Amino acid sequence: MTFPPRFAALRIPIVWFVLAVSAQATEGAPQDSMASASNTAQDQSQTPGVPPGGAPKFSRFHRVLGRNLTSNLFTRNNLTPFLIGAAGALAIAPVDQEISQALRGHASGFGDAGQEVGGIAIASIVGGSLVASRLTKDNHFQSFSYTLAQAYATNVILTQGIKHATHRMRPDGSASTSLPSGHASDTFALATVVTGYYGKKWGIPLYVVATLIGVSRIEHGRHWPSDVVAGAALGYIAGRTAIRGTKRELAGGKTSSGWMVVPVVGRDRRGVLVRFSY
Repeated sequence: MTFPPRFAALRIPIVWFVLAVSAQATEGAPQDSMASASNTAQDQSQTPGVPPGGAPKFSRFHRVLGRNLTSNLFTRNNLTPFLIGAAGALAIAPVDQEISQALRGHASGFGDAGQEVGGIAIASIVGGSLVASRLTKDNHFQSFSYTLAQAYATNVILTQGIKHATHRMRPDGSASTSLPSGHASDTFALATVVTGYYGKKWGIPLYVVATLIGVSRIEHGRHWPSDVVAGAALGYIAGRTAIRGTKRELAGGKTSSGWMVVPVVGRDRRGVLVRFSY
C-alpha cells in the first residue's frame, strides 16, 4: 500500500492498529488472570498497577525488553491510548503551523528550560534510580527502577524507529526526525511509571511538567504540536507496557496470547518474523 507524502506517517498507525486489534481478539483468559493478579497486587500495595512483591532480575532485562517490544506492546490494553493519541495527532496536524507560529518567540526562556529538562535529564534520572536500587533492599523501589529502565529503553527504541520511518521535517528545518517528540515521550513515560508505583500524588505533577516540556518544544521550533501529542501517547504506552512487563516477569515470565513481531537478522536475510500464539 502506498501513501501520498503528506500521509506517509499513516503507515505506522495502520500497522499498529491491525496488530492491536488482532491481539485484542486473542488475549482472552490470560488477560483475565493477569487482571485478577493486578487487583490482588493493588489491594496489597494501595498503588494501582504496581507489580506483586519481589525484585526482578537484571540478568533477564534483555528478555523482558524483547517482550515489551513485541507481545506486551501489541495488546488491547494499549489499543485505546494508541487510538486516542493517533486521533489527536491527526486532528491537530492541519493547524500545526498556526499553533507553532502563535507560540514561537513568546517564551524563549521557557523553551530553553524544556530543552534542558528533557533528554539528558531523563536519562540521568533513570541511571540514578538504577544505581540507587543496587544500594537498597527495598523491593518496591528495585521494581520501580527496573520498570523505569524498561520504559525508557522501550520508549527510545520505539521513538527512534518511528522517527526514521516517518522522516518528518522539524519546524526549524534542522532534521527530518520530528515525529514523534522524544522529549515528550521520555517525560510521559517517566510520569506514567511514577504514577503506577507511587500514585497520582506524584504522577499528576509529573504529567503537568511533561506537558509543559512538550509545549516548550513547540515554542523552540523543534517539534510540531502533533509531534508532541504523538510523543505523549507513545510515552504513556511505553510506561504502561513496562509496568505490565515487570508484572509478568515477577509472575513467572508468562505472556498472553496474540501476535509477536520479532526482527530477523542473518547473513543472507533481513526482515521480521510474525508469530501467532494462542
